[in-house]
Amino acid sequence: MLSHIEDGDKVLKKPVLFSEFGLSEANQNFSISDREKMHRAVLDIIYKSAKRNRSGAGALVWQFLVGGMKEFSDEYGMVPWESSSTPSVFIEQSCRLANAKGSTQLDVSFKEHC
Repeated sequence: MLSHIEDGDKVLKKPVLFSEFGLSEANQNFSISDREKMHRAVLDIIYKSAKRNRSGAGALVWQFLVGGMKEFSDEYGMVPWESSSTPSVFIEQSCRLANAKGSTQLDVSFKEHC
């Protein structure tokens, strides 16, 4: 990820979006905790880049589902609200990015969640 951010900064001079990342439930000894650690690691790198106005611009997780849709999922799909801690990983990231860019001062809805 860091080399892609550096390329975005120095070579491409464009933002970099990290997409379709996740942790397969098919992995041996899979746990929601491990998936959340992996998500946090990716999101932390993006946040640090965005905070310094570097190219790491955002992320798209593969894949969020709503309840009752699990049958349409591959082994990467998740219903975030099935775990009490998973939604907070992504809410926290949204709030950190909004704070870094000053959006929480402009949008009242952020104050409710952040």
